[in-house]
Parts: sequence; C-alpha cells; structure tokens
Amino acid sequence: MLLAVGWLLGCLLVLAAAAPRRLAAATWPTRAPSYALALWQAVGLAVGLLAILACLTVALTPAGDTHAAAVSALLAGTSAPPPWWSWLALALAVLLFLRLLTVLTTSAVSTLRARHRNRVLVDLVATRNPLLARTRVVDHDLPTAYCLPGLRPRVVVSRGVLDLLREDEVRAVLAHENAHVDQRHDLVVLPFVALRATFPRSAGVRTAQVQVALLVEMLADDRATRRHPPAVLARALHKIGAAHAPLSGPGVGAAVVADDTGTLLRASRLVSPRPPLSVPGRLAVVGATALVLLLPVVGLVLPVTTA
Repeated sequence: MLLAVGWLLGCLLVLAAAAPRRLAAATWPTRAPSYALALWQAVGLAVGLLAILACLTVALTPAGDTHAAAVSALLAGTSAPPPWWSWLALALAVLLFLRLLTVLTTSAVSTLRARHRNRVLVDLVATRNPLLARTRVVDHDLPTAYCLPGLRPRVVVSRGVLDLLREDEVRAVLAHENAHVDQRHDLVVLPFVALRATFPRSAGVRTAQVQVALLVEMLADDRATRRHPPAVLARALHKIGAAHAPLSGPGVGAAVVADDTGTLLRASRLVSPRPPLSVPGRLAVVGATALVLLLPVVGLVLPVTTA
C-alpha cells in the first residue's frame, strides 16, 4: 500500500469536499472574516499542492521507499527504469502544475486587459465630482458601483447611485469600494478563479470561490464602518439590492458581485453585529490554518510505501 499516496489523496478529499461544506455552513466566519479568509487561502493552496504531490509520489514510488531516496536514486542513476505508469503520473503532475500556472497567468492578464479597457472607457465617458475623491461618475440610470484596482485605481459609480442614495449612504458605499482598492482584494480572489478553472466540476472549489468573494465583501464593509455608521452602509446595500443592481468588488475580470443572499447576510451583520470571535477561537483558526498548510509537508516526509 502506498502510504504517502493514501495520505495525500485522503487529505485532498477532505480539503476539496468536506472542508468547504463545513466552512460554508459555519457561522463564526462572519465574526472574523480575515481569519476565515486566511483559512480559505490555506485550503486552496493545500488542495493544489496535494493534487500535484500525489501524482509526483506515484511517479517516484518505483525509485525508492521515500521521496528523498527516490530523488537521490534518480539523480544518481541507480534506480531501475521507471514503468509506464510512473511516467504517466509524472506527466499528470506536470500538467496540473502547468494548468494552475497557465490559468492563473491567463486570468491575471485578461483581468488587467479588461480593467485597462474599462478604465479608458470610464475616463472617456465619466465625469469627476470634486466632492467625491478618486471617483468617476457614469451617466446611467442603473444604480451600480464598482472599483478598478491597480496602479491607477478608480472607483466608479453611476448617476443612479447618486439619485437613489443619500449623501451619507453614497460616502459609505465609496468607502466600501476604496477598501477593495486599498486592500487589493482582487489579488485575493484571483487564485480561486484559477483553482476553479482547473477543477471546474468540483463543488468544493466552487463553494470556496463563492465564500471567499463574500468574505472580501465583509472585510470591505468592516473597513467602511470605521468611518461610517454600519446602519448607513446596510441601508445603502438594501437600496441597491432592491434595485437589483450590482455592488461589485475588485473590478472587471475578477468582480465579486453580491447576490441577494450575500447582501442580506452582510446587511444583517451590520445592523445586528455579533460579538467578535474570542481569542481562543481565533487561536483555534490560526492553528487550523497552520495544520492545513502542514498537510502537504507531512505527505513529503511519510514513506512512499509501508515496506
């Protein structure tokens, strides 16, 4: 029995299937979204590493009893010629790595291009409001607001937002979008876009992307409420949501658009906030995050076989 392969595949199954369901059903992430986001990032990174390492472990099995021994034997040329299935596993590992890298790069490039096109278009058709710093106003009836992060960030709002919301609500929405820009939430979302493109049929990966999108919205909400009353932002969310208009996150190409359920949850936690996660609870999340990151390392030090 391949001990290391069994460990890697077992951890991969838990992190890709069971963990996302449990995390999505938990209530504590709304009390500590930054900690929950770190845990989701650890899960996403571990899933990608475990999938690649499982294939590499299968490929190295004929060469030695441990990963180190197998690599040493291959480098020294003392191992027997690998069988066909070993080459197949190696090819699969390389393909997975290249797929993740290619999708991540492609997503980043397409996002940058889409933002550039949108930024050029916005600069052509939008107007500046001297009372709204770093903001462009688009003449459109649909109330919408979004951000374009990058070296030259923009926050874009439509005339419909200015007509629909009160001044304090507009400023709360702008603070929310500026939080996305300042904290570069687009970089947080992008790896999960690549992970979902690599594993498009995985319900766990799909859940992870949705939950990460919701968490970055909560982080932006929390940042906005440092200067604006939570009830004001909640009222703005409700008004925009009632108009079935998008209040998006980190810009074109990696936008995080709040659906009705997510908007309701965000507004509810603003109006009726629960106490922050306790110190023991936060330490438990930090420990779980570290444990998830250690799973691929444990798979590397385990013997390849039980013999």
